[in-house]
Amino acid sequence: MHQPLRPKSHRILNIPLPAAWLFLVLMAMSVWRHSANAEAPSDQTDAQWQIDADAIQYDPQSNEYTAEGNVRLTRQGRLLTADHLTLNQTSRTAQAFGHVHLTAGGDSLQGERLEWHLDQETGTLSDGSLFFAQNHMYLKGEEIKKTGPATYHLKDAQITTCDGPDPAWHLSGKELDVTVEGYGTATHAAFWAKEVPILYSPYLIFPVKTKRQSGLLMPEPSFSDRKGFDYLQPFFWAINDQSDATFIADYMERRGTRLGAEYRYMASERSYGTLMADGFEDRQVDDGQPENTAKWGYADDAYDRPNSGRYWLRGKINQDLPAQVTAKLDVDTVSDQDYLKEFQDGASGFNYTRNLYLTSFGRDIDDYTNPVRMNQLNLNRLWSGYTLNADARWNDDVIKRTQHLPDDTLQQLPTLTLDGTKKRIAGSPVYFDLLTSYTDFYRQVGTRGQRADFYPRLYYPTRPLYAFSVEPSVGLRQTYWQVDQWEPPAPENDTRFQRTIYDLRLDTNTEFYRVFDFTTAGCDRLKHSLKPQVVYEYTPDQDQQDLPQFDELDRIPPLNRITYALTNNLVARRTPKAMNGQEQPAPIYLHFLRFKLEESFEINQYNHGYDRPFSPILAELDLTPDGYIFLDSDAQWSPYDSEFYGYNAGLRLWDKRGDVVGMDYRFTRQQPADEYYAVVTGVKSINLWGSLLVTPHWRLRGSYERDIESNTLIQTGTGISYLSQCWGIDVNYKEEIENRSIMVMVHLMGLGSFGQ
Repeated sequence: MHQPLRPKSHRILNIPLPAAWLFLVLMAMSVWRHSANAEAPSDQTDAQWQIDADAIQYDPQSNEYTAEGNVRLTRQGRLLTADHLTLNQTSRTAQAFGHVHLTAGGDSLQGERLEWHLDQETGTLSDGSLFFAQNHMYLKGEEIKKTGPATYHLKDAQITTCDGPDPAWHLSGKELDVTVEGYGTATHAAFWAKEVPILYSPYLIFPVKTKRQSGLLMPEPSFSDRKGFDYLQPFFWAINDQSDATFIADYMERRGTRLGAEYRYMASERSYGTLMADGFEDRQVDDGQPENTAKWGYADDAYDRPNSGRYWLRGKINQDLPAQVTAKLDVDTVSDQDYLKEFQDGASGFNYTRNLYLTSFGRDIDDYTNPVRMNQLNLNRLWSGYTLNADARWNDDVIKRTQHLPDDTLQQLPTLTLDGTKKRIAGSPVYFDLLTSYTDFYRQVGTRGQRADFYPRLYYPTRPLYAFSVEPSVGLRQTYWQVDQWEPPAPENDTRFQRTIYDLRLDTNTEFYRVFDFTTAGCDRLKHSLKPQVVYEYTPDQDQQDLPQFDELDRIPPLNRITYALTNNLVARRTPKAMNGQEQPAPIYLHFLRFKLEESFEINQYNHGYDRPFSPILAELDLTPDGYIFLDSDAQWSPYDSEFYGYNAGLRLWDKRGDVVGMDYRFTRQQPADEYYAVVTGVKSINLWGSLLVTPHWRLRGSYERDIESNTLIQTGTGISYLSQCWGIDVNYKEEIENRSIMVMVHLMGLGSFGQ
């Protein structure tokens, strides 16, 4: 039976605005992330509500509506059902009884009794539960109160993200308070695995949010030989829409407490920055005593680490300036040569910092093993075909600074460059480009001075018979030096020098190709191209021994060399099919193989009687088939010794399940110095890593890196993960030469991660 309120012949009711608030306020209770939608728009006065029930009555004396039996209140896809509903417009309250269930947008509320105050948007649900779809989170309580527009209070509460009546885990609390897009707090909280209590806390804070907001982030607990028990707690501060910060407190049982901060801002798309700093007072030092060196030092350098005050300051900034000038700042200063080795992993660690800067700025930082840290300020201005750069670069040698050694580290304060790209000269067939630079070299100990370098180059590209590319070019380099300080003093105490030197180059190449039918892996064509190339380079032999020497530009070696190369390329074409009469999509080209062979013949060495004028044969192979393999390798093979002088390979394999394995192999044969080549240090190392999805829930990980040349282990690690619908666990073990560590992380989906 369906009864209208007025007139009796209709079931569609235009409820007055105060009663229309009922549904909107109930919706506010169930939708956390859109709580502002609880306010009815001003144009909703005439909004129609449809009420279906077995019986509906209205009492004009009490100004109250009553609906009985299979009550359904609907509007625009929203539904409230109950056994009984009363709405009093005078007191602005409403009550729903029996099997109360409200659904909207995937979120839902259900319980036995609902009491609501329409104006204050507060109310109480008895023996009820809430479900939030975006977090996939269930909350249950003997009593659930909505205490404000975005706050809830629950008694005898449970919270979980697991489906089903018997969740794999849940948190319980005597009293639980939740803030929309914020955090939850619970008193007398317990963590349960099934029906077994695992952990208890008199007070617990946990994240229950999907938006950027200030608060505690998940901790990072671990244990290692060097630090003992380590508990790192980050705190995130959402300052405003353009900036935020993260603070860390890292308690290390054996070392002390490290404090740090990371500040990020974005003033515009081209003006943004990230500044980071952390440090602590270390209880342990490497003062040269054998026991301290073994426990707290590192064996890859010959220097102690006696300082206890330790820190790392770093930052990168991009900033737009007037006149279309862009500024880039890089800061990297560390207290000692061991700091970055000890803090490679975790929040604020070296690996996190490097990945952040590469992702956000596209600029790397010096490796953690490098004791010389580069700091630089760059100003850049672009014109059509020209680039102007002004650099101030300071290289901080940590070992020389901390060990109080004479510091001859070369600084460039500043360097000015004006470079012009290759362009045609006034419509003629001749092209030119330009490289110019001015540098002021400074060092605390050693020769100081200034250098100006001007290097234009002319090109005359041609295509004989329209089949070959022939490009002769000539460059003229003019360099000037002004020495401000000689150390040791020069015999004649000269301060000004100049050098003029030319070079020639002839580049010839052509390309042969053929297109084949190819019907593998969804492709229809395959192009095989061969590109032979011959390059001749000549630079005269000029005496430069009396010139100042700051870097490699100050000594230009003689060159009389022919280089010949052959490059194979395989490119497949895939033509997608047009769907439902749509326009034909553009073809997709897959560059999946490149194989290059190259060798050089040194004419000067041959004329001087050198018995090995041919260089090692260089082979390069890039293999990228469609989908599941990537190989990047190169090798140098000597035709005289029939041996490899070097070999490098990087291999990646993966599949659709998510399995992935990788290998990086590096080999360079040690070679002594001679008249033409400097000494080459031998390198031989391998790095293996992989991740295997054993089942849909279990994943195994492993890594292994070894220095084969010295037969020493660099690092090895293993890990196992379990992931279900609502929880997961990671166990990781890492072993290095000087340290072993283990970390266990428990992930509660929708809440974050807890570790121990």
